[in-house]
Amino acid sequence: MTRVSAGDPGLSRGVLSGEPAPQAVASTRWVRLGEPLAALAALVAMGLAVGAAALATWLLAAVLAAEQATFAWAWSRALRASSGTIPLVAAWAVLADVVLLVSDRHAYGSVAGVVGAAVAVVVFYQLALRRAFTLRVPVPPRAGGEADPAGRPDSPAAPDPTARVSAELATALSGIILSALFAGYLALRAGHGAHHPADLLVIAGLLGAGSAVVTARLLGWAGLATVPADLLGVVVAVAAGAVFGALGPDDLTLNAALATAASGAAVAALVDLVLTRARAAGSPAAGGTPGGGAGAAGPVRDAAADRSAAEVLLAAILPLACAAPLVYLVGRHLPG
Repeated sequence: MTRVSAGDPGLSRGVLSGEPAPQAVASTRWVRLGEPLAALAALVAMGLAVGAAALATWLLAAVLAAEQATFAWAWSRALRASSGTIPLVAAWAVLADVVLLVSDRHAYGSVAGVVGAAVAVVVFYQLALRRAFTLRVPVPPRAGGEADPAGRPDSPAAPDPTARVSAELATALSGIILSALFAGYLALRAGHGAHHPADLLVIAGLLGAGSAVVTARLLGWAGLATVPADLLGVVVAVAAGAVFGALGPDDLTLNAALATAASGAAVAALVDLVLTRARAAGSPAAGGTPGGGAGAAGPVRDAAADRSAAEVLLAAILPLACAAPLVYLVGRHLPG
């Protein structure tokens, strides 16, 4: 059976096209620009969320909804999922935010019910995709790759519809779960169980997570190895939390700012490390051109540009999302 992932078909063609995926080739210029662009994107994502958290809960919800939609696009493109997966992931992530905000206690646990309902919707959606794909599957080739009676060589066997649907299902479900993690910032900001100012705790957590990613990406661009870069990113993020706490805004103590920033930085640095190593392991070698002639150059370049942009956005947004649960847990249970 042919091994497939959610990204077997080309980015621009979608999972159900049945056409082979172009082999995107990263240019040397993009490799050089990828790290600083990721750092800039992380700085923008952190800055927007921090500013919104300082002003109002509804404004923070609006910013997080925009970042969740951006994540849905980047996640689906990075895994080469079908275009229908993007609104599916974004809609359920935003719905989780809305349910959390309208709940009585603004409890993080209320998101679990939305994710559970999303599982059923995604399963039905993938069943519909499989039926549509099955109706479009071409006639299977002859055994042994023999030519047909007209003398034309057989084309490679199409990927198994079941495997494709399974990969799409995994992409959609993981995307919904990861984007729903953002609701941790809302639960902390809107809740009433923290012993310290909730808005300042959210700011400290975002500051720690964002600073760790920005520092690690810039150090990686400067040539430092991945692990030392992420460790130094955590150090810088903790220092940023200490400075924020030392400023003494309202009733936020130095220890509370340090603990919240450190929790966000630790998770964000770990996620950044995973993303960096995954990109290094999966990136095609620079140089060369894929086969297919001049007519294939345009789609290949478009697919490569989409994949590169998705990698930059994931590097900026995914660490912030994954840091949210620990920031919420630490911020909600810090002693007064």
